[in-house]
Amino acid sequence: MKSRNVVACAALALVLAVPATASTFVAMSPGEMIQQSDAVVVGEVLQVESFRDPSGRAVMTQAMIQVEETLTGSSPTVVIVETFGGTVDSYTVVAHGFPTFTVGERVVLFLDEREDGVAEVVGYRLGQYRLLTNRLGQQIAVPTLEGGVKLLRPEGGEAVRPQAVPLSTLKAMIQQEARRLHRDF
Repeated sequence: MKSRNVVACAALALVLAVPATASTFVAMSPGEMIQQSDAVVVGEVLQVESFRDPSGRAVMTQAMIQVEETLTGSSPTVVIVETFGGTVDSYTVVAHGFPTFTVGERVVLFLDEREDGVAEVVGYRLGQYRLLTNRLGQQIAVPTLEGGVKLLRPEGGEAVRPQAVPLSTLKAMIQQEARRLHRDF
């Protein structure tokens, strides 16, 4: 009986030590993301506001983005981006895999504009990069996909996660892919 308890405790400890996958998303290539985007922009988050949707069942967040540069497509100078999750009063909903925003941060976003003029980020967090400055003063585009999110190829295998790259490299890749797809930029 004692050895069973030891084995059960060891098994429980192993299960608790393995992180649970929060969400699973199908990976998209840069070309697929550009094709589904009305615009790809570089901008700064000016304002973030969370609210309940009209049904009262979901918490949503809208971020106001000042567009500094449009890499492909067309975009107004200020974009409202909506996503799932946020905090209303003391109630917080964490929507793993969905974009999050912080006032003052600079971002690259792949945007799909809805009929109501509000935009959504294409590919969830695959379509969002935060811009940071490295020790050399170089702007780096850092993917925002969390570690717990599982990313799969369309045929089922695990996909390669996006990596941080210099902003100039990301811009060149987006513009090259847009040219290949005959998209405006």
